[in-house]
Amino acid sequence: MMFTEFAAKIKSLGRELSPELLGGTRDIVTPLVPDNFLDGCKVTRDIAYGSDERHRLDVFQAKDASGLKPVLLFVHGGGFIAGDKHSEGSPFYSNIGAWAADNGFAGVCMTYRLAPASPWPAGIEDIRQAVEFIQARGADHGLDANRVFLMGQSAGGAHSASYLAHPEVYGNKPHGLKGAILLSAVYDFVSMPTTPMEQAYLGDDESTYYRKSSLDGLLEADIPLLVSVAEFDPAKFQAQTLQFLSAWLGKHGSLPWEVTMLGHNHLSPALFLGLAGDQLAPVLKRFIEEYS
Repeated sequence: MMFTEFAAKIKSLGRELSPELLGGTRDIVTPLVPDNFLDGCKVTRDIAYGSDERHRLDVFQAKDASGLKPVLLFVHGGGFIAGDKHSEGSPFYSNIGAWAADNGFAGVCMTYRLAPASPWPAGIEDIRQAVEFIQARGADHGLDANRVFLMGQSAGGAHSASYLAHPEVYGNKPHGLKGAILLSAVYDFVSMPTTPMEQAYLGDDESTYYRKSSLDGLLEADIPLLVSVAEFDPAKFQAQTLQFLSAWLGKHGSLPWEVTMLGHNHLSPALFLGLAGDQLAPVLKRFIEEYS
């Protein structure tokens, strides 16, 4: 499939999040992922990094890898209330771990606790536990704890931004990252329309949303950032990205690394990583190599 055909199919799904868009996007991308995409990888699944049943992660290494590799730690989306690192019979999100392993890194895909059973700041706490697992035991799996890059998509991007913005949640210890990649994330819970999904994670008291947002704290983070937004993202995510980029520019005098994913919607960039015509993968590889 030519990328222009792919983009036209994605555009036809619209931009507002719905089961039809999410399922339709997976239906479009799945046939594009080679059946043998994991052939070059050693995959270790469902390693416990904490005590909860959702504290699980998968590690991806090249079969011929030696020594410790930079780590791409991926945090999935799902509107704070759904999602997983891997679904049996689907290439997602093992495609991200495999891309990392195929490009000289190691991939780690994590699952985390969900709202409403686990409200804010559970996402921050779970990322912290995953980072501490890599620091304590990563070498056993070929992971270089001194070169960890955190990448989150949608709600996973919000959790990743919050992890950097709220170190007080984990005792103001060093965040342990070399860089962060935020894909269609949200940063300011006050300025955006609130849905039941955000309420499930943040609670009903909107007076707490400012202190639970990541915008102000993220501006203080001394860490390289790569930020992306999609052409067919819902307006909320485009507005959030523009708000953050403008605030970062005002604070630092220059923009972070940024990719606008033309021809993509909210979900497709994470599913499409490394496929023909992908705009994110070359920038992501350069980002990791430059800051490793």
